[in-house]
Amino acid sequence: MKVKILNKFTPDGKEFFEWWLWDGPNGVEEVHGYASDLIVAFSKIVEWRERIAADYVEEVVKDLETLKTFLANNETD
Repeated sequence: MKVKILNKFTPDGKEFFEWWLWDGPNGVEEVHGYASDLIVAFSKIVEWRERIAADYVEEVVKDLETLKTFLANNETD
């Protein structure tokens, strides 16, 4: 996982944060966003990290179910 957060300013001088998250195998999942403060930025990063992890878990579970069916039906021949 790699995280990058930059503070920036609107034309009227109000601070905001731009953030990026690279996660998953070799950082292949990239998410980018904006936040009004650091708490929101970190919250969004954690939220996206959990979503990405859940997607990978779901994929692995589906693969295991396919493997169980394959082996139960003796489709190895």
